[in-house]
Amino acid sequence: MGIAKSLGQETPFAMIAGSELFSLEMSKTEALMQAFRKAIGVRIKEETEVIEGEVVEVQIDRPAVAGAASKTGKLTLKTTEMETVYDLGAKMIEALGKEKVQSGDVIAIDKASGKITKLGRSFSRSRDYDAMGPQTKFVQCPDGELQKRKEVVHCVTLHEIDVINSSFD
Repeated sequence: MGIAKSLGQETPFAMIAGSELFSLEMSKTEALMQAFRKAIGVRIKEETEVIEGEVVEVQIDRPAVAGAASKTGKLTLKTTEMETVYDLGAKMIEALGKEKVQSGDVIAIDKASGKITKLGRSFSRSRDYDAMGPQTKFVQCPDGELQKRKEVVHCVTLHEIDVINSSFD
Protein backbone atom coordinates (compact mmCIF):
# COMPACT_ATOMS: atom_id res chain seq x y z
CA MET A 1 0.00 0.00 0.00
CA GLY A 2 2.90 2.36 0.75
CA ILE A 3 4.41 1.82 -2.69
CA ALA A 4 1.03 2.54 -4.30
CA LYS A 5 0.80 5.91 -2.51
CA SER A 6 4.35 6.84 -3.50
CA LEU A 7 3.50 6.22 -7.17
CA GLY A 8 1.07 9.14 -7.07
CA GLN A 9 -2.62 9.83 -7.53
CA GLU A 10 -2.67 9.24 -11.29
CA THR A 11 -1.23 5.71 -11.08
CA PRO A 12 -4.07 3.22 -10.62
CA PHE A 13 -3.61 0.62 -7.90
CA ALA A 14 -6.00 -2.28 -7.31
CA MET A 15 -5.69 -4.17 -4.05
CA ILE A 16 -7.31 -7.60 -4.09
CA ALA A 17 -7.85 -10.14 -1.31
CA GLY A 18 -7.86 -13.90 -1.71
CA SER A 19 -11.48 -14.09 -0.56
CA GLU A 20 -12.49 -11.99 -3.59
CA LEU A 21 -10.98 -14.57 -5.94
CA PHE A 22 -12.64 -17.55 -4.28
CA SER A 23 -16.09 -15.99 -3.87
CA LEU A 24 -19.13 -17.67 -5.40
CA GLU A 25 -20.31 -14.49 -7.14
CA MET A 26 -17.93 -14.63 -10.13
CA SER A 27 -15.32 -16.95 -11.58
CA LYS A 28 -11.64 -16.67 -10.64
CA THR A 29 -10.60 -15.60 -14.13
CA GLU A 30 -13.30 -12.93 -14.23
CA ALA A 31 -12.19 -11.55 -10.83
CA LEU A 32 -8.53 -11.48 -11.93
CA MET A 33 -9.44 -9.87 -15.26
CA GLN A 34 -11.41 -7.16 -13.45
CA ALA A 35 -8.51 -6.52 -11.03
CA PHE A 36 -6.05 -6.21 -13.94
CA ARG A 37 -8.36 -3.80 -15.78
CA LYS A 38 -8.68 -1.66 -12.62
CA ALA A 39 -4.87 -1.47 -12.43
CA ILE A 40 -4.28 -0.44 -16.07
CA GLY A 41 -4.55 3.31 -16.60
CA VAL A 42 -5.05 5.27 -19.81
CA ARG A 43 -4.23 8.96 -20.29
CA ILE A 44 -6.46 10.71 -22.78
CA LYS A 45 -5.21 14.09 -24.02
CA GLU A 46 -7.76 16.40 -25.53
CA GLU A 47 -7.49 19.95 -26.82
CA THR A 48 -10.57 22.04 -26.08
CA GLU A 49 -11.76 25.57 -26.75
CA VAL A 50 -12.28 27.41 -23.46
CA ILE A 51 -13.67 30.87 -22.73
CA GLU A 52 -11.90 32.10 -19.60
CA GLY A 53 -12.42 35.43 -17.88
CA GLU A 54 -13.57 37.45 -14.90
CA VAL A 55 -17.33 37.98 -14.63
CA VAL A 56 -18.08 41.70 -14.73
CA GLU A 57 -21.87 41.45 -14.84
CA VAL A 58 -24.62 38.83 -15.13
CA GLN A 59 -27.96 40.15 -16.43
CA ILE A 60 -30.93 37.77 -16.51
CA ASP A 61 -34.15 38.91 -18.22
CA ARG A 62 -37.16 37.04 -16.88
CA PRO A 63 -40.34 37.05 -18.98
CA ALA A 64 -43.22 39.17 -17.63
CA VAL A 65 -45.70 36.30 -17.98
CA ALA A 66 -44.89 33.16 -15.99
CA GLY A 67 -45.82 30.77 -18.82
CA ALA A 68 -44.00 32.74 -21.53
CA ALA A 69 -40.77 31.90 -23.32
CA SER A 70 -37.70 30.82 -21.35
CA LYS A 71 -35.22 33.17 -19.67
CA THR A 72 -32.57 35.05 -21.62
CA GLY A 73 -29.67 37.13 -20.44
CA LYS A 74 -26.23 38.62 -20.96
CA LEU A 75 -22.87 37.74 -19.43
CA THR A 76 -20.00 40.23 -19.47
CA LEU A 77 -16.53 38.65 -19.20
CA LYS A 78 -13.17 40.41 -19.17
CA THR A 79 -9.47 39.65 -19.20
CA THR A 80 -6.60 42.08 -18.69
CA GLU A 81 -6.73 42.95 -22.41
CA MET A 82 -10.38 42.71 -23.50
CA GLU A 83 -14.02 42.66 -22.42
CA THR A 84 -16.92 40.93 -24.21
CA VAL A 85 -20.68 40.55 -23.74
CA TYR A 86 -22.22 37.12 -24.45
CA ASP A 87 -25.92 36.37 -24.97
CA LEU A 88 -27.17 33.55 -22.74
CA GLY A 89 -29.80 30.89 -23.31
CA ALA A 90 -31.90 29.06 -20.72
CA LYS A 91 -29.44 26.17 -20.23
CA MET A 92 -26.46 28.47 -19.71
CA ILE A 93 -28.42 30.60 -17.21
CA GLU A 94 -29.31 27.41 -15.33
CA ALA A 95 -25.62 26.34 -15.30
CA LEU A 96 -24.55 29.77 -14.00
CA GLY A 97 -27.13 29.51 -11.22
CA LYS A 98 -26.00 26.00 -10.30
CA GLU A 99 -22.37 27.16 -9.95
CA LYS A 100 -23.55 30.29 -8.05
CA VAL A 101 -21.57 32.57 -10.37
CA GLN A 102 -21.58 36.27 -9.45
CA SER A 103 -19.63 39.32 -10.56
CA GLY A 104 -16.00 39.09 -9.50
CA ASP A 105 -15.74 35.33 -10.07
CA VAL A 106 -13.19 33.97 -12.54
CA ILE A 107 -14.82 31.24 -14.64
CA ALA A 108 -13.96 28.93 -17.53
CA ILE A 109 -16.63 27.81 -20.02
CA ASP A 110 -15.95 24.74 -22.18
CA LYS A 111 -17.31 25.68 -25.62
CA ALA A 112 -17.98 22.10 -26.72
CA SER A 113 -19.99 20.95 -23.70
CA GLY A 114 -21.06 24.28 -22.18
CA LYS A 115 -19.68 23.18 -18.81
CA ILE A 116 -18.92 26.08 -16.45
CA THR A 117 -16.01 25.77 -14.01
CA LYS A 118 -15.56 28.34 -11.26
CA LEU A 119 -11.81 28.95 -10.91
CA GLY A 120 -12.09 31.35 -7.95
CA ARG A 121 -12.61 35.01 -7.03
CA SER A 122 -10.63 37.82 -8.60
CA PHE A 123 -7.98 39.59 -6.48
CA SER A 124 -9.49 42.92 -7.57
CA ARG A 125 -12.73 42.02 -5.75
CA SER A 126 -11.03 40.62 -2.62
CA ARG A 127 -11.92 43.69 -0.53
CA ASP A 128 -15.61 43.75 -1.55
CA TYR A 129 -16.63 41.36 1.24
CA ASP A 130 -15.28 41.30 4.77
CA ALA A 131 -16.45 37.76 5.62
CA MET A 132 -15.57 34.80 3.39
CA GLY A 133 -15.28 31.08 3.93
CA PRO A 134 -11.96 29.23 3.98
CA GLN A 135 -12.83 27.57 0.66
CA THR A 136 -12.76 30.94 -1.18
CA LYS A 137 -9.81 30.87 -3.57
CA PHE A 138 -8.41 34.08 -5.03
CA VAL A 139 -6.94 34.05 -8.56
CA GLN A 140 -5.52 36.62 -10.96
CA CYS A 141 -7.70 38.04 -13.70
CA PRO A 142 -6.82 35.99 -16.83
CA ASP A 143 -4.63 37.73 -19.38
CA GLY A 144 -4.73 37.66 -23.17
CA GLU A 145 -7.67 36.53 -25.28
CA LEU A 146 -10.96 35.33 -23.79
CA GLN A 147 -11.06 32.24 -26.03
CA LYS A 148 -8.14 29.90 -25.53
CA ARG A 149 -7.16 26.40 -26.58
CA LYS A 150 -6.28 24.25 -23.58
CA GLU A 151 -4.92 20.73 -23.44
CA VAL A 152 -6.85 18.65 -20.90
CA VAL A 153 -5.55 15.26 -19.71
CA HIS A 154 -8.04 12.70 -18.40
CA CYS A 155 -6.70 9.67 -16.49
CA VAL A 156 -9.06 6.69 -16.54
CA THR A 157 -8.72 2.94 -15.99
CA LEU A 158 -9.85 0.26 -18.41
CA HIS A 159 -12.42 -0.83 -15.81
CA GLU A 160 -13.96 2.68 -15.74
CA ILE A 161 -14.20 2.61 -19.54
CA ASP A 162 -15.92 -0.81 -19.33
CA VAL A 163 -18.42 0.52 -16.77
CA ILE A 164 -19.21 3.58 -18.91
CA ASN A 165 -19.68 1.47 -22.04
CA SER A 166 -21.88 -1.08 -20.26
CA SER A 167 -24.21 1.63 -18.92
CA PHE A 168 -25.09 2.78 -22.47
CA ASP A 169 -26.25 -0.68 -23.57
